[in-house]
Parts: sequence; structure tokens; C-alpha cells
Amino acid sequence: MANDKTKPTEEDIAPKHAKAPSANASGTGDGSHKKCPQIAALIVLLVVLVCAAIAGGAYLVWQNAQIAKSAEEAATTPEPEAPAASQDAADPRVENPIDFASLRLENPDIYAWIYIPGTDVNYPVVQHPTDDTFYLKHNKDGEWSEEGAIYTQLANRTDFSDPVTVIYGHNLVQGTMFTTLHRFENKNFFDSHEDMYLYTDGHILTYRVIAAYQYDNRHILNSFNFSDPTIVQQYFESVLSPDSLVENVREGTTLTSSDKIVQLSTCTGDSNHIVRRYLVTGVLVSDQPTY
Repeated sequence: MANDKTKPTEEDIAPKHAKAPSANASGTGDGSHKKCPQIAALIVLLVVLVCAAIAGGAYLVWQNAQIAKSAEEAATTPEPEAPAASQDAADPRVENPIDFASLRLENPDIYAWIYIPGTDVNYPVVQHPTDDTFYLKHNKDGEWSEEGAIYTQLANRTDFSDPVTVIYGHNLVQGTMFTTLHRFENKNFFDSHEDMYLYTDGHILTYRVIAAYQYDNRHILNSFNFSDPTIVQQYFESVLSPDSLVENVREGTTLTSSDKIVQLSTCTGDSNHIVRRYLVTGVLVSDQPTY
């Protein structure tokens, strides 16, 4: 186990200065007076343009640096190893590879970590205490970022005890966040990658990937009353029989209203991204206590 347990252990015009025309030595001087305001206005315009160009360039440098930083972090985050079992035979707990105490010092909104083998999904999960849209444009450290973060909304508990938990992440050209979830569109990949993991403070939750498909863009948690077991069961049946041209479903899977599922939600990445979402769904199959 590495000393840094906050990560799982398997993962820039200056335009040329215009030369003001000099007054004609043999002239009357009237033309010079008429030209001076025009020259001054031209100089002011050039200064404004230069400042705007510098400011725009600085912003682009900063934005690119943020994207590069996130990509570097994703590329260097190691993948988790199987946690070591407790030496005490009577203690069923195993070691948690995530140091949540240190993570909470960085950002108290961090409450979980998600890892999906075969993808680049290996990130902390956050939930803002008041603003459901905050992490659309802020990273895991709470800093402004186009990449956003992996997050849930207030409709979900942070212990994953709800019948349906929806986790959101962007689909980005640089391949970070939830972009590589689209690998599940490939049937061979779907068939050979069954498990995903959610780490919390005190638990390692293992989920079996049971379905991956396109869905409409409705807000799932606001559209269904998941406190009603009948509604839950009906929704589960729709998960296993999605109305989608892009779908993979695990054969032989059954769900009951007592099951707990997570749905990873991202953009489709095509012309339908405004009206459709891509969902990867997993059902909880193991809850391993940790120390």
C-alpha cells in the first residue's frame, strides 16, 4: 500500500506599434491639429485590442492547463488492488484503499470513490450540500472547470442505500470523466467486464454491470417515485428491457424491488446528446465492511 491513500492503488499580440504621421514642416499646422484626435483614437483602440488579446490568451492558457492537469491525474492514478484481509479471523473487515479522512480535508463534499475496470473511470464522487448543479462546472477540489466532477444530487443519500442512485459525469473529447463508459456499447467489452466498485468510508460496494443503453433526457429521480416498491419494480423491468437501439443487457439477470442499483449517466456523444443520455447500470452484489 502506497503512502498516498487518496487514490486507489490498481489507474498560452502585441501588434506592431503604428508610427504616428509627423506634421509637415512647411505646412500651416492646421492639418496636424485635425489629425491628432484621430491618431489618439487609433492609439486607444490599439491598446484596447492588445489588452483584450492578452486577456484572451491568458484565459486559454489557464483553461488548457486545467484540462492537462486533469488528464495527467487520470493517466497517473493507479488501479486498485484487492484489499488485504484482516489478520483477525473474527473480523470480517478488509483494508480500505481510499483514505477518506485525507480526501475530506481537500474537499468535504467527497464521500465516495468509483472505479470501473477496463475503463478510465477512477475518480472521487462528490455531492454539494445545497447546489445540485455546482459540480457540472467545478472539479473535485471545488475549483471552476469545464470538466466538472463525478457527482450525485441531493435526491440521493450518500450511503447508496436508495433503490436507484444516479451518478453524473461529462462525456469529453479528452477522454476523462465518464467518456470511457461508452466502451460498454461494444458487446464484447460489455460481456467481459461485469463488475464496478464504489468505495465509501467503511465499505467496498461491488456492483454487477447489468445494462448499458441510451435513454431519454428526463431527470430520473424527479420522474419516478422510488419510495413506492411497485414503481421501483416497474422501473427495474424497464432497465432490463430498454427501449433503445443502443443497448446491452446481461442475460439471465433478474431484479426485485429490494435490490439497489446505480446508474452512471453521461451524454451520448452524438447528435442525440441533447435529448438522450447514456446509462450504465449496476446492481449491488456485495457490501464488504472495511477498516
